[in-house]
Amino acid sequence: MSSWQVALVKAQSVEFAVVCVRDDVVESSHERNRLTAWWHGQLERPVVLLGARRHRLFGRRDIVNFLRQIEPSRLPWRRMQVNET
Repeated sequence: MSSWQVALVKAQSVEFAVVCVRDDVVESSHERNRLTAWWHGQLERPVVLLGARRHRLFGRRDIVNFLRQIEPSRLPWRRMQVNET
């Protein structure tokens, strides 16, 4: 089981999730695509990845543009335990 920082957000009538990941995950197209798809399957909503230190974003463009205006500390973060397959 692994522990992740995840924010479940509803804004402008869109529900989505933000998952905090290592910066190198956001920079690797293979890793970011794999994790985005996996989390989308787990949470059944669009997923945006947020680099932990540099705060780079990856995901749906409209959500990324929205998140660029928000300080990450203002998101409703919670720790989630998940079984990865």
